[in-house]
Amino acid sequence: MLRYLRENTGNWIIKIFLGIIVLVFVFLGVGSMNSGKHNQVATVNDQTITFSEYRDAYQRMIQRLQQQFGTSLDDDLIKSLNVKQHAVNSLIDQKILEIEAQKLNIVVSDEELKQDLLSVKAFQKDGAFNLDLYKRVLGQNAMTPETFEAMQRNAIRNTKLQRMVINGITVGNQEAQAWYSFNNTKAGINYVLIDPARFSDVYAGKAQIRSEYDDHHDLYMSAPKRKVAFLVFAPADFEGRVKIDETSIRDFYDQNPDRFTTPEQIEASHILIRVDENADEQTVAKAREDALSVYEKAVKTEDFSELAKTYSQGPSATSGGYLGRFDKTSMVKPFADAAFAMKPGDISQPVRTRFGWHIIKVTDRTPETVAPFETARVTIQKELAASQIQDLAYNKAEDAYDAVLDGDSFEQVALVAAKQPVNTPAFTALGTELKDMGIPNPGEFATTAFSLVDDEISEVKKIGNNYYLIHMLEQIDPKLLAYEDVKDKIAVKLTAGLQKQAARKAAESMLEKSANDAESLEKLAADNQLKVESSEMFTRNDAVVPGITGSEAIAQAAFALDEKNPVYKEVLEASGKFYIIALKERQTPDAATIADNLDNVKQQLETRKQRDYYSQWLATRKEKADILINTDIIN
Repeated sequence: MLRYLRENTGNWIIKIFLGIIVLVFVFLGVGSMNSGKHNQVATVNDQTITFSEYRDAYQRMIQRLQQQFGTSLDDDLIKSLNVKQHAVNSLIDQKILEIEAQKLNIVVSDEELKQDLLSVKAFQKDGAFNLDLYKRVLGQNAMTPETFEAMQRNAIRNTKLQRMVINGITVGNQEAQAWYSFNNTKAGINYVLIDPARFSDVYAGKAQIRSEYDDHHDLYMSAPKRKVAFLVFAPADFEGRVKIDETSIRDFYDQNPDRFTTPEQIEASHILIRVDENADEQTVAKAREDALSVYEKAVKTEDFSELAKTYSQGPSATSGGYLGRFDKTSMVKPFADAAFAMKPGDISQPVRTRFGWHIIKVTDRTPETVAPFETARVTIQKELAASQIQDLAYNKAEDAYDAVLDGDSFEQVALVAAKQPVNTPAFTALGTELKDMGIPNPGEFATTAFSLVDDEISEVKKIGNNYYLIHMLEQIDPKLLAYEDVKDKIAVKLTAGLQKQAARKAAESMLEKSANDAESLEKLAADNQLKVESSEMFTRNDAVVPGITGSEAIAQAAFALDEKNPVYKEVLEASGKFYIIALKERQTPDAATIADNLDNVKQQLETRKQRDYYSQWLATRKEKADILINTDIIN
């Protein structure tokens, strides 16, 4: 039975089965976890989260991680991702939402659930919901229709609740204008660079070098090294040894419709007459009259592009209102509904969205296309074959590791696996000495090797697409390096430090003499055989000053400068060099630029604001709730 499972690890249904077995041992331990208080993983306001709910949530997370990490997912990664705690936290969040939804009397009708299920493409065949496919897909994911439908009902309910919570969270024009102006204000600086390399007359003497060596033996030790032998199990070894049947290819095609579907698209332009979504009726009506006037010009065969350049108040005005090609999900719903109901050449009457009134012209339409099975077949076959040979390599490595667990020596394991062990030279923890040995990631290999003790054999380790068993042969401890071997290195290090100190001292002296005067900075620079250089303009979002490596702190400091304080009060360091900076110029966006970008800014800010508000709303309710967690299960 165990061999059957191991040989069929590539089958994801078996993986789920294995995961369930693991869960039994992880969670059940000795005795029954489903009895008494052990069935309560947590309580939220006296409502219980059961062990069964916790187990299912944990398993769903593991399945998602398996899809993301594949065979890289192991116990160490699961622990580092803190999956158990995340599973509990997600259930607590769900319970909080359930409690709040009950308070607000939010329900999901059977009809709503039905329409949601009918819209899922994974359950559709030839564009229509297929009950057999629905059951098969759920079965392959170890779910019953009852379980899945309960999850979907909760998801729909949560969406309703979220909409209710964030309803009214909007961004006004003034807030959006201020945000855009802040993030798009540009600054340029003048600066004096004081490079430590200029102080070539500063260097470390012999006595300093010897003293550094004698006082800090711990800094001048050789790096620890290791020698190992390893076996490698590569998918390439199994090329041509798998055959993918037509049923598997067809099932993959049927179960992943989005992979092979290009949604319907249209090509369109628009003219926007802007009006705030919270404007009064009179303002909205006036804007519609303006839009109707433009619409009448458009249908009288006037050039739509020129009309957009003249009348549109949106960012696309300069390009004649052209929006390019897009699918239905790319635009706000009223706009998309109107545009996708039109034929090429049609011009719509004004359509209201939260941005204002739109006159839409559709110029082309591309229907939804689905790559036929025969077209997708070769790609699917290659993908499934690659997955299977990967599994074969993994299974072969696991068989070898089973022999290790049975007590076989590394040499015996190699014989059974019909693999020739490869011996490495001595290497450090960085693994640079292994670069010519064909190991995809020598650093990762070295990290694994350094975790082993004498004569230990590693578990199966995936590096790149290959699997390795690593056997520790020798640990080479650090030893004190001879003075003659390191004295030049010490001299370079000490000299660099002394030159850096001299450069900072010179820069601070210049800054003090400048007395916050940009003009005197010019003279001081000239007196010290330096020059004042200028940067290109940059924004806060650029984060660095163009032309200065590692200048994040300089870029931030530049926006603290103004006419009253044109010279920054401190010497700034970037990549080991020192800078005195002064404001050259500041540019704020003009009103027209802000107006052109206002719609996008409002949408971005609104989305962020709603997300943050919802997260805070949920966090507040969790703080107020009486939550008890059975840590015995988590730990």
